[in-house]
Amino acid sequence: MKRSILYILATAFALYAVLIFNYTMDPKLDLNGDNAVYIQLARSMADGNGYGSISADGTFTPANHFPPGYSTILSIAVWMGIDTLLGFKIINAIFLILSMAGLIYIVSCITRQTYMTFAIATLTLLCPVLMHFAGIVMSEMSYMFFTVLTLLALYQYSLRGGENATSQWSFLRSPWFYVAIVAAIISYHIRSVGAAAIAAIIIFFLFRKEWVAAAGSTVGMVALMLPWMIRNKMWGLEGRYLDTIMVVNPWRPEEGNISSFSDFFHKILVNLDETVIKGFKEMLFPFMQINYQQTSSIIAIIGGIALVAIIFYGAWRMGRLRWAMMTFLAANIGLFALWHGGNGSRYVTPIVPMLYFCFYTGVYGLVQLAVKNRIKEHSPWLVALLLMALPMIAPIKQQHQIAKQPYPIQYQQYFAIAEELNKRPETIGKIVCCRKPELFKFYAPRLNTARYLYTTNAEELLDDLAAKNVDFIIVDQLGYSSTPRYLMPAVQKYNHCFPVVWHLEQPDTYLLRFDRNAYSIK
Repeated sequence: MKRSILYILATAFALYAVLIFNYTMDPKLDLNGDNAVYIQLARSMADGNGYGSISADGTFTPANHFPPGYSTILSIAVWMGIDTLLGFKIINAIFLILSMAGLIYIVSCITRQTYMTFAIATLTLLCPVLMHFAGIVMSEMSYMFFTVLTLLALYQYSLRGGENATSQWSFLRSPWFYVAIVAAIISYHIRSVGAAAIAAIIIFFLFRKEWVAAAGSTVGMVALMLPWMIRNKMWGLEGRYLDTIMVVNPWRPEEGNISSFSDFFHKILVNLDETVIKGFKEMLFPFMQINYQQTSSIIAIIGGIALVAIIFYGAWRMGRLRWAMMTFLAANIGLFALWHGGNGSRYVTPIVPMLYFCFYTGVYGLVQLAVKNRIKEHSPWLVALLLMALPMIAPIKQQHQIAKQPYPIQYQQYFAIAEELNKRPETIGKIVCCRKPELFKFYAPRLNTARYLYTTNAEELLDDLAAKNVDFIIVDQLGYSSTPRYLMPAVQKYNHCFPVVWHLEQPDTYLLRFDRNAYSIK
């Protein structure tokens, strides 16, 4: 293909990516809470306090709920003076565009169909879930970039580092070997599901029969994982992942842990139905109506399996990268099966571009078989693939509307309380217990926050509040079942301990003062 045409396509796609990002980006702080945690941890690191938080008495509490990678990236931005929501979101946009550029390069080189790859990339950015996460301060885009960089490095290694290998030790001379290892480990430290990228590297070398490279990459990656593990061990911190895998419902701890193989197997089936059968379908065909509240029918399951088969056929057609890509996808599916459910297609988001490129490459391969390989290289006719964009316009418009609308009234009230308390000198340093402490802290940085226990025992919940020296609590209408299930019954049982400070109506939102002395003489 002529370079001039390639430059035109690249420029047009870059402009399109910027426009679609701006169109779908939510300018507000997302309401999931995790994005506020990432920002707070980044600011803590940029201030020199380390990866953790400073409590009311000035004590540093190390964090390990999330791996440190994304917050570290944001802390670098904060250190450079980029400390706004918009700045963080632009960083995400850059990661997204670079990820797409890497996949366009890889797939166009392998398939020799440049027009098709740009068309696939165009469709990918019409996925509403992908663009939602691209426009909020979450780790998905940075994770996506470093997994794509891992695959790109392996592809470049196969071209320039490993193809002319003269011995089992030749890999040491290839810079792409080191890029792949570092990129995979960074992805792992952004999201633990980055273990899929680690597995892809090892399998890549094993199928090339580069035994020393496989062993060397394994040793190198384990060595790079050790600092984070040692740090957590020094602080006495334990990973949450095994506990989460074995819990029945992480939002209702009283239901206990999985106690039998049949329960565990049922959980796997439910998770696969949610993330793969339904999630893959929602991502690739966002115009389809997906009901996550019902188990998929037999026909839907068969259709989902056929979809997965086409995706893996597309991965198989990735030539030098086939085993790495197939391992990466399979490892992700395996991790989806083990994690807890209830989040719809959210966990699929970081691999959406891989799904699009593999699926449409698989479809292209099937068409090639049907027409006996009569499609010419770099055929401009393959831009007809963009017809798939027509039914995707309505869902992306809906994402635009959701992103640009104001906060729901109950959240406006919640944030109004936070901002008002943050203004008052007498409340500086006070401890507020609430359902979404991360969001509250974002709007009230001069206060401290705490969670209430998820327990139906009112005395246990209030004992915990007293132990945490809680000064205020918020009874909200944010829509989470934990507030009426755990907090409200305890407040109602000991209502004499909770005088009303502020009551906002429609819907009712209460700021209550916790009278610890009144509770202590119960």
